[in-house]
Amino acid sequence: MFSLRNPTVVTNNNGGSTINNNNNESPQQQHSSLVNQDAGVAEAIGYMREFSSQAAIYNQLKSEESLVHLHRSIILLETKVHPHYYAPTPGNLELARFFMDLHALMSALDGKCEVLWTCVELVQHCSRNLEARGAIIEKYCFVPLLSFILKKTEREERVYRLLVLLQDLTYGIHISWEEPYLPVLLEHLVDMVHNVEGDTDDAQPPSHALLALSILANLCYKNFVVLFLFLRNVNISSFCKRIINYGLLGYKMLIILSEDVHAFEQHELHTFLHACFVGIEDCLKNWNVAELRRIVDFMLDSKDHAGLHQAMLSHSHYCEDVEKLLDQISSSCAMDDSHEDTRKHQQICLHLVFRLISYILDLSEEQSSVISLDAITPRLYELIGEWLNSDLCGVAAIELVSTLLRLGKGAVVAQLIARDPTNLVSLVASAERPETKPAQVVAILRLLLDLLRESKTEKLVLSKISESKFDKILTAPLSLTPQCLSYQSLGQAEVEKAIFCLLLLLMNFANITNIAKKEYFDMCCSLLEQPQLQYALARGLTSGNEQLVEAVLQIARFERFPKVAVAKHVASINSGRLSCSSVAPPAGCGREAPKQWYNLSTILKCHRTFTNKELSQRIEALLDNISGIVRRNELQSAPVSQVIELYNHRIDSLNSSMLNVQQRLEQANNQLIRSTQLANVQNAELEQFQTKNFELLISQERLQTQCKDLKQQTHKLKSNMSNLLKQLSENEDHLKASERRLAVKESEVASLRKDCEDLKTNLSSKRDELIKLEALSKDSISRIDKLKKSVLAYEQDIKEKVRSIEERDCELAKTHKSLEEQREGRKKCEDLVFVLETQLQAKKEQIEHLEKELKETEDMRKTVMSLMESTKPKQKN
Repeated sequence: MFSLRNPTVVTNNNGGSTINNNNNESPQQQHSSLVNQDAGVAEAIGYMREFSSQAAIYNQLKSEESLVHLHRSIILLETKVHPHYYAPTPGNLELARFFMDLHALMSALDGKCEVLWTCVELVQHCSRNLEARGAIIEKYCFVPLLSFILKKTEREERVYRLLVLLQDLTYGIHISWEEPYLPVLLEHLVDMVHNVEGDTDDAQPPSHALLALSILANLCYKNFVVLFLFLRNVNISSFCKRIINYGLLGYKMLIILSEDVHAFEQHELHTFLHACFVGIEDCLKNWNVAELRRIVDFMLDSKDHAGLHQAMLSHSHYCEDVEKLLDQISSSCAMDDSHEDTRKHQQICLHLVFRLISYILDLSEEQSSVISLDAITPRLYELIGEWLNSDLCGVAAIELVSTLLRLGKGAVVAQLIARDPTNLVSLVASAERPETKPAQVVAILRLLLDLLRESKTEKLVLSKISESKFDKILTAPLSLTPQCLSYQSLGQAEVEKAIFCLLLLLMNFANITNIAKKEYFDMCCSLLEQPQLQYALARGLTSGNEQLVEAVLQIARFERFPKVAVAKHVASINSGRLSCSSVAPPAGCGREAPKQWYNLSTILKCHRTFTNKELSQRIEALLDNISGIVRRNELQSAPVSQVIELYNHRIDSLNSSMLNVQQRLEQANNQLIRSTQLANVQNAELEQFQTKNFELLISQERLQTQCKDLKQQTHKLKSNMSNLLKQLSENEDHLKASERRLAVKESEVASLRKDCEDLKTNLSSKRDELIKLEALSKDSISRIDKLKKSVLAYEQDIKEKVRSIEERDCELAKTHKSLEEQREGRKKCEDLVFVLETQLQAKKEQIEHLEKELKETEDMRKTVMSLMESTKPKQKN
């Protein structure tokens, strides 16, 4: 296997240990989680400041007490601070200074000091986060430091700890020049591989040798400079003989060393592929992420090795191998996954397996390929359907469905989706949610585009996507103002999401007819007029992504495509890149893997003298022999001895100059490390300044908008004030007319008052009469109430009596019925009695007859007995 352990590997964006559950939390819970996160960051920064202050005190005093306090602060950083707090964030100066102080402290400590190994454990703790690990390798250059510590370390357990850490840190490392620590590290690792007690032909290689070989493979893989340095300083033939029996890891190292060193035959490469699938199956048993990543990444990069690529094209057992992987996944998923890390490792492993299967299907497109997974496609689709909405492996699962849809034969996947569109409905629903990751939305949109090209699923896609869904998907890019468009405000994933959503909208518009076609056409035109989407189209053209550029060119076929606006954005983006490239190379430059296997043979042929270590040893022996002859003064001619003496002097001067150059190189490397760390600190300060500047710009824009709103409000208030003054003057005229009308009304009110007095007198008399009538009505009402009560009582009594009569009638009917039944029973009983009497009479006669027979029999018996008594002989006395 590639490694000997199962470290905790975290691959989410922020390096944390939580899985996104589509943000199903309430706003109060989200606020509390943000508060807790801020508190955790503040606590981590406090521990880092404490460490920096203790490190400064120790550098000044160098006392035991200061060393104890420093040791305690390091232990607190390891135990109290979670690894995701060590991930670099924009403007985090404390983190940059912490890594600088940690590097300086480890450089100053002695290898026998226990604090140094606590620092090593702290580095290992930090490297559990992927972003922090990248900073530890690239920004703060801990690998050279750990390499020199490894060279000086002798205790076995500490060597093992350093090898494990270096194995993690060197995986995927990029080295572009011959750094001074490389010869020391390579030589030490090769010695560890060679210096194995006993013969390893039949036994399992020791753990130290396997870890050393794993680090060598990590250093040489995709690093042509390291590989050339390795081939130049190592006896390759003996090294290859040593690692030939190291299993899968040995095969990997031999493939990295290229075919010039060890020419593989096809059956050996097929054995290697079989071992890879067996190793993947073993990794899936316990969700070993690190081991599985090493195997899958190496298989995905097989195109760089002609022999391995040809072996993968001619491998005819993919169907059986993948089916075994599916069996193992099914059995492993049935295990307990209640632990959060287990679920995370499970999803990461499935992500890697899905990527490998997609790559295998892509290989089937090449000519003369025997690759086919059609026999297990239904089962594979059934497994994928369970993980389409996963956070960590959902994108790979959706891309695998797209690959099966494009490369599968017989449209099996299209039939399965058309038969049961549940997975498609859930994916479309998740694409419109704002909390879904942009990469997953992009994968869903590309899957919908592939489904739209299939006749069996075209109508299904058209029925599931409405106009409102496009609005929800395009919410993020459309929410930005045109003034804020930049690489920081609109990420690459958002650009891809906007472009593929536009393409899907245009293809949807091309496939529909009649009424909705005009609505979709107007929607396409209005969207393409937005500056945000025009900028996204320009970013897509300059992205370098083949699929994204093809999508933009398909959108460009639309008749209302904004060519002029997109061209302006493309020109501004390219000019910005040129200005940035004059200052510093763009991000990601130099990460492309060199084609090392193709160019290695020609370079090695020009440097055969350096690759043969035995020849160099022979030359050194010859020089020693000549030096002895010179010392013994056995040369025949003086000029020759002078030449040899001059030659020796020249060799000494070259050796001294070489030592000086090496020292200068080490000093330059140390200076480069310090400069790199200082540059990272300055970059952190610059990022902090840029973020503050960006916040100031946003606040300035907000204040400007507020100022514009206030000006508009003042204009509105002035116009309202003038309108109110006009209304006031008009109201004064109305008030005077109202006063005149009021005087007339007052005279009318006086006459009306007299009439009111007369009416009041009449009202009092009428009230007396009304009181009398009310008294009479009360008496009549009371009598009516009494009569009503009596009537109700009579009615209730009648109802009860009627009910009792009905009950009596029912009882009487039942009595009559029972009487009839009793009469019938009586008649039957009489008949039965008559029959029984006749039977009794017959029985009596029979008894009498039997009695007569009995009497006759008794008489006969007595007669017989008497006869027997008479015939019996008398006894003699």
